[in-house]
Amino acid sequence: MRSRFILAVALVLGAAACSTSTAGQAQPVPTVTKVAGPQVEVATMRVALPAGATYTGKSQDGLLDGCVAEGSAVCRARLLDLREATSDPNAPINLPSAKRPFGWYTGTDVPTCITATSPPGDAPVATGSDLLDSGFKPIGPKKAEYGKWQVTCEDATRNNQVRMWWLPTSKILVVEYGSAADWDAKMDAMLAAATFS
Repeated sequence: MRSRFILAVALVLGAAACSTSTAGQAQPVPTVTKVAGPQVEVATMRVALPAGATYTGKSQDGLLDGCVAEGSAVCRARLLDLREATSDPNAPINLPSAKRPFGWYTGTDVPTCITATSPPGDAPVATGSDLLDSGFKPIGPKKAEYGKWQVTCEDATRNNQVRMWWLPTSKILVVEYGSAADWDAKMDAMLAAATFS
């Protein structure tokens, strides 16, 4: 724990010391808001989690597989390797797609409204899904199919927005539940810095 703290302080101080100026002109000093958290590998993708976040690769009941947690939210996002599931022609799976309602949901049963207050297993049923945005967004050097939906739920207090990135060749799915400005920024930064082996 102490070595992580020392590393974090060294990274912050190192970044602050890297500012330069040109003769007579002050240059803006880059701001470092948070030091990246632990590195996580999902299939061929490697990402640094936001500071304070944790990752559950596999959980005993499978409900939290691939979940990124922060604070009291046990599943703010999911990073999933779908290579095995998509290689089995008999597997019950819907491929991710911004071209269908609930396009982030790969199950064949009824989707649920996962949010910071409704984790997998306790989330109410999703009753509607309206596509707000779609196209392509970066995950490191790759372009992912992207979608953002407004999701309505049986319990209307759980209505939220869901964002999805899908790499069909790499078979990697990233889903952000309960989209909010602070987590949108964290997800975008984490995915922009992703690397692949």
